[in-house]
Amino acid sequence: MLTCKAVKVRAYASVANLGPGFDILAMAITSFYDEVEVVVCKNNETEIYVKEISGPYSDNIPTDERNTAVAAAKEFLSKIGKGAIIRLRLWKGVPIGKGLGSSGATAAATVVGLNEILKPKISCNELIEIAAEGEKVAAGSPHPDNVAASILGGLVLIYQRKPLRAIKLPLRVNPKIILAIPKIMLVKEKTRIARSLLPKQVPLEKVVYNLGKLGALITGFLEGDIDLAGSGMYDEIVEPARAPLVPVYFQLKKKLLNLGVSGVCVCGAGPSIMVMLKPSYEKVEDVKKTIRWEYKRHGINVEIIEANIAPGAQVLQP
Repeated sequence: MLTCKAVKVRAYASVANLGPGFDILAMAITSFYDEVEVVVCKNNETEIYVKEISGPYSDNIPTDERNTAVAAAKEFLSKIGKGAIIRLRLWKGVPIGKGLGSSGATAAATVVGLNEILKPKISCNELIEIAAEGEKVAAGSPHPDNVAASILGGLVLIYQRKPLRAIKLPLRVNPKIILAIPKIMLVKEKTRIARSLLPKQVPLEKVVYNLGKLGALITGFLEGDIDLAGSGMYDEIVEPARAPLVPVYFQLKKKLLNLGVSGVCVCGAGPSIMVMLKPSYEKVEDVKKTIRWEYKRHGINVEIIEANIAPGAQVLQP
């Protein structure tokens, strides 16, 4: 008779890049989350399957090896060199294709659940690498920034890729966050297309500009100065190249900054936009009205969500 154990894990959405931090910075946010119930039955044979997918964003998600939970579980077992029968139930609460780390949240919840049950002697960095490899089936390539934020919570920096090294940055203040999520047609294989738009060569002055902004962004968070952090949310390399995927962004950013918000950036590859505000900021409704008006002016409906910085992946009762 097989011995089985089960856990349920919640992992939050994430916003990658935050302007100049392409592929190295991401922040977990409370607006959306995925939950994965992981059941592990120890066995010499390996069998991994999705038993159920539910939730508001569960439509058209594959249940085979193209599913990030299945891929992450397969990578996990390969890493630790063990076999098991793994049953997965997914609750998809992170919208897909909106730049909010949906596939990363699924992969993160899965590996944290497996780690809780099997308790292998692997580091947190290895866990992030496994989740990133699992996410590759959806995103086309590993994205450790998103999965690191979903696993660790808060603001995460990837400071080395081979071998992977990630740290959670200590924050002295939690900003208000507003997400603008435009209701536009999803681009098939959006992440692959977004990466294909990136320039192969970049002028040195743009690199220097982005490095300066990255320094201001990180220093602002560490010092608890949201305005300083927001002044670093500018990018001269990636965001301009991806302009076709982020309608309204550049016009809207200018108008929001005129309202005194601390910072504005594209969420990952877009099309969602994140607005960052000081806790004391009082014109939240004006910000929302400006967002709605600007998108409406371009014939686009938009969903507006308030959020906070989220904790790391949480083990719940199954």
